[in-house]
Amino acid sequence: MATARSISTVFEEACGQLVLDSAFAKRLATYQSSWKHKNDDHIKFFGGNLLGVEVVRFTEADRDQWFDEILKADQNNLSEQLLALPTVNPEFNVSSDTMNLSCAWLMHVLYTSPKLNPQQKHDAMLDVALVLNYKFLTSRLFRHFKYPADRATAEATYAALSGKFAIKQLGSWARVLEQRSEDLISPEGLHFNAISRMNNDLEVIYLLNDTQGRIRDMLKNIYDVFMQIHHQGIRIQSTSSLVDYDGEVVLKDKNKNVLAYTRYLHAIVTDKSSFMREELMELIEKLMHTTPPRLFRETLGWLSDNYRQSGAGKIEELLNETLIHSFDYLAEERTMMRSHVDLPTLLARLKGVYTSSRSIDPALFSLRDKAQWCVKQATGNRNDSVIASVRTAVLLYVVIRTMTMQHYTNK
Repeated sequence: MATARSISTVFEEACGQLVLDSAFAKRLATYQSSWKHKNDDHIKFFGGNLLGVEVVRFTEADRDQWFDEILKADQNNLSEQLLALPTVNPEFNVSSDTMNLSCAWLMHVLYTSPKLNPQQKHDAMLDVALVLNYKFLTSRLFRHFKYPADRATAEATYAALSGKFAIKQLGSWARVLEQRSEDLISPEGLHFNAISRMNNDLEVIYLLNDTQGRIRDMLKNIYDVFMQIHHQGIRIQSTSSLVDYDGEVVLKDKNKNVLAYTRYLHAIVTDKSSFMREELMELIEKLMHTTPPRLFRETLGWLSDNYRQSGAGKIEELLNETLIHSFDYLAEERTMMRSHVDLPTLLARLKGVYTSSRSIDPALFSLRDKAQWCVKQATGNRNDSVIASVRTAVLLYVVIRTMTMQHYTNK
């Protein structure tokens, strides 16, 4: 008696030539990572926590690449075969979509592949789950935000969200989708039978509908807050309000003011909500556009978390030396102060100082060493160019957060 055709058998017939080994897993990882980082908007969105500001899309070209490079199968033929199944209803866009169904099948065959060890299986399945969630997320984003949202409204929306929202708990869209994807492939998860066995088409369809529904509900709840904020006209003050800082005032009695600003910095560093200001971090990220936002923010969070810990004296030394160095620089550049140079310009000048390969200033060498140590401890990253970039971003942030003392104290 012939076996009844199913979603699984359709893919086995069309994609049976795939070798699910470490090379295949690497192709998946490359596809997933390349899509997430394919342009500045994607990088900023996944490294950030705002909704609608950046344009993030899953395009037809991305879809074609999936079938050409990952599945190596004819998309149209697969679609015809799948839609011919009694369990696949073409009126349900999510659960009848060929790419969505292919993601479910790939997670299954990766889980059962004898050519991958458990860690390789997990990582490859996670990449597929991420791609599926990227696709669902961008589809809903297009529905809610066909055009880029006003940044100030998006910032006010994020500020208004309660701690029950995943984006508030995890801090970036990359981490939110990573958690969603981990939950999807977990052996304790709701859909593990569908993934591990794939012998029931209705379970597969439920997996897709439920996963998409969770993304849909999450974005809808945030969008509802966004529209409330929009109608109320609430705004978060933008960085244009921060162009003024104390300039020459802080230098009239340099020693006294270094102490005042140092005390202020040490007072706020352990309070993340005071120390890590979104508008200031975004200003640094724009200036340091090649710096991974996630690593930059992780390092700032690590400084806050570990400032009071025993043996963390290097953090206190780093903060002190950064302020002393910046005040010394301002003292030497009084003409810049008299010209009322704004904060972005000051930061651009300091960026040049911090990244100079010609400097013989021992104070600068000490700053770099301490900041580099902190970045390594905070992120575990060992890529020299990435560490150097994050190190510079952190030094600039310490300066800007301190120089805006009056702005935040008077709010």
